[in-house]
Amino acid sequence: MYVPLRDRTQPLAQMVYQGLLQDIAARRRLAGERLVEAEIARALDVSRTPVREALNRLENDGLIESAKPTGYVVTCPSMDDVRDIFEIRRALEPVAFASVVRDATPELAADLTRRQEAIEQAETPAASAQANSAFRTFWLDRIRNQRLRDTLLRFHMQVHLVRAATLHSEAGRTAAKAGTRRLAQAYCDRDEIAAHAAMQDFVDAALSFFEQAEAEGALQTHPAPERRGQ
Repeated sequence: MYVPLRDRTQPLAQMVYQGLLQDIAARRRLAGERLVEAEIARALDVSRTPVREALNRLENDGLIESAKPTGYVVTCPSMDDVRDIFEIRRALEPVAFASVVRDATPELAADLTRRQEAIEQAETPAASAQANSAFRTFWLDRIRNQRLRDTLLRFHMQVHLVRAATLHSEAGRTAAKAGTRRLAQAYCDRDEIAAHAAMQDFVDAALSFFEQAEAEGALQTHPAPERRGQ
């Protein structure tokens, strides 16, 4: 699964972190799977220090947790956690996206359109996740209200996990294409009302597909590990 890091143009800890993050997002690593520092370092042909730093970052992000006897395991937010986060997203993201629409320009509209086209052209879950992430980053970066933006960014990693689950199925990817198509059209039209409605529907659809994935047992295929303190 691991590929030695040969093109070391970035700090090693950052490269290890990005690689593990991509594995989790692309569901190459599922909830309950163990991550062992020494094994990762040996496979990537790096020292344990950058691996330890990367694992600490992932733990702070809430994507992995400590497990006995050593190492970490990939986590998955509970449905209660996900529903709580979606309640916040449904309240704030439509307002935030509508505010971004007010500042749309032909150049920015063309940029967002290209990102939406990348979603349309994505043929794999990993490619779809990457394209959807770029689309989301575009409008989040343009929220003028810094407090609103910071609040939404607090849930970045949880959104990352939900995206991975919802885009794993062809139906989920199809829904994402339709949803981002509506969002991009509202942005290009500078239609704040349509933007607000489209984002509400987009968030609702994401929750629906996540609940479906959870009900089908697609979010965790490995045995639950024993946690520290238990």
